[in-house]
Amino acid sequence: MNEPVSGVALAVVIVGLAVSTFATRTSFLLAGRRFRLNHRIEVALRYAPVCTLAAIIAPAVLHSAAGYHFSPANPRLIGVLGAALWLCWSRNIVGCLACGMAAYTAARLALG
Repeated sequence: MNEPVSGVALAVVIVGLAVSTFATRTSFLLAGRRFRLNHRIEVALRYAPVCTLAAIIAPAVLHSAAGYHFSPANPRLIGVLGAALWLCWSRNIVGCLACGMAAYTAARLALG
């Protein structure tokens, strides 16, 4: 049941995904000015990338083999908090990454 997909089946999957991606992404370009979204929908869609990023990062930061880990002894949580504080203070993405990694590394070394 869990055998890897190979050969013709793999090619069909790749082509199918490529066609569906192409169709969904070009549909808005082809519609052009004939199709306008409601202003509220446009405003809501501005938050989609941030929500997606949060949905990917939160489980990776908070979940461990033993379950969810919300304590201050979680070095990943300390790294995220350090990065968030830096980003709120400076709005510099490179500094945010550096500060987050520095906080994570320091917490990991200090906490063992």
